[in-house]
Amino acid sequence: MRKLGILAGAWAVAALIAGNAVALEIDVAPKTLVLKSKGGQFTVHTDVPLRLVDSVSLAVNGTVFEENALSIFADAVGNLVAQCPKDAVRELVGEPDAQATLTVEWDDDEDPLTEPVTESDTETFVVKN
Repeated sequence: MRKLGILAGAWAVAALIAGNAVALEIDVAPKTLVLKSKGGQFTVHTDVPLRLVDSVSLAVNGTVFEENALSIFADAVGNLVAQCPKDAVRELVGEPDAQATLTVEWDDDEDPLTEPVTESDTETFVVKN
């Protein structure tokens, strides 16, 4: 009977892990945004496979970018990357730092029984004049 209880407990843990196998973590680039510099892109990298993504939202200091203002694509390993012009970000930030928040809705298409997941992650970056 004890073996059955251990097996059931292991199955429950595996089911919990499988239910949310992907967690959102972001990494912004550049880590330091220089206000005097012109051009370039502000990039947010994730660990979520692009093939699972249903929708993406990027906010800088609470201001949400319109979806058509973002460039959404997969990196070399197939994970979601979101980009927007640095000039658009510069208009929203000031020294000494700012925050970027990415919200992603995705569905694990390998398991039709799972509900779509919406998660957000925020990263602070440095702003210099």
